[in-house]
Amino acid sequence: MKVKALKVFTGVLMFGLLLGVSSTAYADALAITSLSFTNLQFTPSAGTAQFTITAVTARAEASIPPITQNIISNSFPIAQASAAVNGVTAAATANAATGSLFADTTVNIGGCSCSAGSFGLATLTGTLVLSGAEGMVDVNISALQTFLWQVQTDAFGQYAESGLNFDFFVNGAPVFSLQIDALHPIGPNDFGTVQGAEQISRTIRLQGGTSNTIVARLSTTSLGINEVPEPASVVLLISGFGFMTGVLKKRRNRTR
Repeated sequence: MKVKALKVFTGVLMFGLLLGVSSTAYADALAITSLSFTNLQFTPSAGTAQFTITAVTARAEASIPPITQNIISNSFPIAQASAAVNGVTAAATANAATGSLFADTTVNIGGCSCSAGSFGLATLTGTLVLSGAEGMVDVNISALQTFLWQVQTDAFGQYAESGLNFDFFVNGAPVFSLQIDALHPIGPNDFGTVQGAEQISRTIRLQGGTSNTIVARLSTTSLGINEVPEPASVVLLISGFGFMTGVLKKRRNRTR
C-alpha cells in the first residue's frame, strides 16, 4: 500500500509540475494575410467600354477577446478602414478612382495565453456600358492580383491561420473567384508562406448598348491561438470569424 501511495503521490506531483510549466510557458503565433486587386481593364471587340463605379465599402476588424474594434467606411470615391488591438491589425481600401481593392490583416501575439483574429473586406460596385456597339460583343476583362499569406508558431504556439477570398461578378455571374479558406500549421515550431502575383484575364459576351452590373469583393482573415487560451474566448473568436466567412459564402451563392 505504501508503494502504491508513493506512486500516486509521484504521479500527482508530476501532473502538478506539468500544469505549472504549461501555465508559465507562453507562446508566439504569427499570421499575415494580404490581397490586392488592381489595374482593372475592359477591352471590347467592338465599341467603347464605359465603366462607372457607383459605390465602395471598406471594413476592418481586429479582436483579442473581449476587446474588438470594428471600423466600416462607405466614403466615396475612396473608402478606407483600419483597426488595431494590441498587435492585431486590419486594413482595407476600396478606391473608385483607380478601380482597385486592397485588404491586409496581421496577428502577432506573444508572451500571453490568448487568441486573436483580424478581418479585412473591400468591395466596389458599378456599371459597364458598351457604347457604339450592337448585338453581342466579346469583352476581355483583366486585372492584376497580388497576394501574401504567412503563418508561424513557436514551441508553444497552438494554431495560426491565414485565409483569403476574392470574387468578381458581371450581372450576377462569377467571372473570377479565388477562395483559400486556410493555410494553417498546427503544432510547435511550424511555418508556411506563399507569395505571388497573377495577371488574371477572361473573355465574356455582353450585349452592346445595355447597362451591366459589376461587383468586386475581396477579404482577408488572420487568426492565432497561443497556449491554453480561455475556452470561451476561442469559441467566441472562431465563431465570429466563421460567421463572417459564412456570410461571404452565402452572398456568393446568392449572387450566383
